[in-house]
Amino acid sequence: MKKAIKINISGVIFHIDEDAYERLKAYLKSVELYFSSKEGGKEIVGDIESRMAELFQSKVSDQKEVITLADVIEVTEIMGDPSVFVEEAEEDDADSAQTKRDSRRGSRRLYRDPDNAVLGGVCGGIGAYFNIDPVIVRILFVVLFIAGYGVWGLVYIILWIAIPTAVSIAQKLEMRGEHVTISNIEKTVKQEYEGVKANFKKFERSDSYKQTTSAIEEIFRVLGRIIIVLAKVLLILIGIGLVFFGFIMLMSFLGVFFFSTTLFSMDWFNGGFAPLNQFMSSFVDPVNLKIILTALFFAIVIPLISIIYGGIKLIFQIRSKVRGLGVLALVAWIISISVLFTLGIVEGRKFVFRENVQENVLISPPPSQTLYLQLNENVNVSRLEDLTWFNSPSRGIYMDPSREIIYSRPSLTIRHTSGDVPELVIEKIASGSSQLYSELNAENIIYTWELQDSVLIFDNMFSVPQGSNWNFSEINLRLNIPEGHSVNLGDRMDRIITSARTHEWRRVSSMTGKKWIMTDERLSPALN
Repeated sequence: MKKAIKINISGVIFHIDEDAYERLKAYLKSVELYFSSKEGGKEIVGDIESRMAELFQSKVSDQKEVITLADVIEVTEIMGDPSVFVEEAEEDDADSAQTKRDSRRGSRRLYRDPDNAVLGGVCGGIGAYFNIDPVIVRILFVVLFIAGYGVWGLVYIILWIAIPTAVSIAQKLEMRGEHVTISNIEKTVKQEYEGVKANFKKFERSDSYKQTTSAIEEIFRVLGRIIIVLAKVLLILIGIGLVFFGFIMLMSFLGVFFFSTTLFSMDWFNGGFAPLNQFMSSFVDPVNLKIILTALFFAIVIPLISIIYGGIKLIFQIRSKVRGLGVLALVAWIISISVLFTLGIVEGRKFVFRENVQENVLISPPPSQTLYLQLNENVNVSRLEDLTWFNSPSRGIYMDPSREIIYSRPSLTIRHTSGDVPELVIEKIASGSSQLYSELNAENIIYTWELQDSVLIFDNMFSVPQGSNWNFSEINLRLNIPEGHSVNLGDRMDRIITSARTHEWRRVSSMTGKKWIMTDERLSPALN
C-alpha cells in the first residue's frame, strides 16, 4: 500500500501518493526556478498553482480521494513543461502567432472583465466570451435601454451580480477561451506588466503629471524653507538663552568669588555671606588655598565663557575656525579640574576622623535648690564676618578678620538626672586627619563658663586657637537637673539652649525669664 502525503496547493488540501508527490514536487521546483528571475515571477507561479489546484479538484471525488501519479502526469502535460519554454513573441511573425493562438483555443467561460470595464465589466466579459468587440455590446445595451426597453438596465444589474469577476490569470485565459498553460499564463502576465508600464509612461508624458509633479515640488520647496526659517529662529532662541544663562552665572560666580554678595542676589541664602576666598580660608591651608582658588576660577569661568560664546555664535551665525584657542581653553580646564580633584583629596583627609572629649562637673546645689542660668556676651557677633552662608539661630561660623579667630555658638540642653545634685556635661567635638589629631583639636577648643554662688554663667561663643583652620568643631552642653530642683532661665539663654523638655510643648524663647522645676523627668512652671 502506497503512503499518502497531505499537501497544500494554492490553499487547497490534497492527499497524494508518495511517487506522485515526488513528481509534482520536481515539477513545481522547475517552474519556480524558471520564473524566479522573470518579471512578475511570483504572480505567475501563484496562478500556475491555482490552475493546477482546479485541475486536481476535478480528479478527486468521494470514491477517489488520493491524487495518483497518472493524475500528476496528466495535469503537468496540460500545463506544459517549463524546461522547453522559448520566447515566442519576438521570433514568430503575425501569421504564425495567429495560428498558435487559434490552436490554443479551448472552451470559454463567462466572466466580468475588470481590465476592460466601464461600469462592472459585464460588456467586456460578454465581448470576450463571444470574441467580439466589447464596444459593440455596450452600444447594443445602450440602444435597447434608450429604445424603451428599460428592463435591459435590470438585466445588466443582474448580470453584474451573477457573473463572477476574472481575477486570476487563469480566469482571464478561460474568459478568452485560451488553454490555461504555463506558456499562456506567462504571456498574459507579461502583457499586463507591459500595459502597466505603457500607461505609466503615458501618464508621465501628460500635462497633468507634469503639473502635479511641479506642484508637489513647490510644496516641498516651501516646506523646506519654512523648516529652515524655524530652525534658525530656534537656534537664535537657544543662543539667547545660553547667553542669558551664562552671563547670570558668570556674574554670580564673580560676585561670590570676589565680594560678599552677587550682582543678581535674590536673598537665596537668607542673608549676606562672606566672599568665597574668605570662607575657604577658614578650612584650607593658606598655600593650597591660592592654588585651589586659581583652579576653581578657571574651572568655572572657562565653561561659562564657552556657553556665552556658543550662544553668540548661534545668534549671529558666526562660523569661526579659531581652534587653537578652544584647545588651549580645554587643556586649561582639564588641568584646573585635575588640580581641584587632587587638592580636594589632600584637604579632605583633614576631616576624615571625628572624635570627642567629655568633662562631667558636679555642681553643688544652692540652699534654695535653684540654679540661675545667665548668658555672657563674650563676643559681639555683629562685628564678626558670617562664614556660614546660611542663617541659624544656634549654630554658625563667624570670623574676626583682624585677629583671624573663628567662632561658633555652643548648644545647651536641659535634661532630668536620677542623681542627687545637678551635673554639667561639657562635650567637645572636632575633626582631624587621624584619631589623635581629632582628639587634640577637640581639646584645643576654647570655651569658658563659671559658677558664682547659684548663678551659672555661659559664654555665648566658643573659638578655635588663633590662626587655626576650622575643623567642624562643636560644643554640646548638657545640664542634668535632679527631680525637685529648679532652674531660672535668663532673658538671652534661648540663644544657646536648643532643647528643654516640658510637659507641654513650648518654644525655648517662651521659657526665658521664668523659673522651671523638674518633675516627672520634665520641666514644669514653678509656682514662685
